[in-house]
Amino acid sequence: MGKGRITKIEQVYRIRMLLRFIFIFRYATREELFKFGQDRLKLSYPRWLIDYSVKQGFIATYHEPAISLKVYYLTQRGKECISKYEPFSSYYRFDNKNTGLNTLEHQKAVIESYFSIYKQLEIKDWIPEWVIRKDRKTRDKIPDGVIVASSGIKIALEVETWYKKKSAWEVVVYKYSREISYNIPEHSRYDVVLIVASSSYNYDGIKERLFYIKPEFSKRAFILT
Repeated sequence: MGKGRITKIEQVYRIRMLLRFIFIFRYATREELFKFGQDRLKLSYPRWLIDYSVKQGFIATYHEPAISLKVYYLTQRGKECISKYEPFSSYYRFDNKNTGLNTLEHQKAVIESYFSIYKQLEIKDWIPEWVIRKDRKTRDKIPDGVIVASSGIKIALEVETWYKKKSAWEVVVYKYSREISYNIPEHSRYDVVLIVASSSYNYDGIKERLFYIKPEFSKRAFILT
């Protein structure tokens, strides 16, 4: 896991952090767990941490036959391990229906955004999409996550991997215009919306549509990257 011996406290901390990462996204590939170990935990060789967590029964694996992919998810023991730190851990469920190709592509983009944002911001909390959805209607449009910065700013995250027509962006803009108030900030659910485009082509398409819908609000509320 790194050079030299580590203490029991350090070991428990690293396991708990790995489990909380899986909790956020419900599941992750081995490559994503490796990147988390290297980027967030500063481990040279995170393989031991992953394999040890499996051996101890904190995480388990699922093989998606349609695309020959293995993902890792939390077991009951893993949920119990982080219950003190994740108040919604009892609601966590792994459903292999969420491991289809389209879902995986979007999840991959969200996780890549996670690593990128953590390098640029001091983050206090990352609230996952499935936790936000828990108290909303099924058809409600919700962000891919909410980032709470150390400064207290609440950022709604939208990761775009597919082309959207102008009509779809109108839904997005009007939804957030009801949830962000610059006249009465205390009534706002979010402070700003960060939109991450998956490609330069997608970026140009979003820019062309987004900022022409309620332009004054959009230019203030949306950050496109």
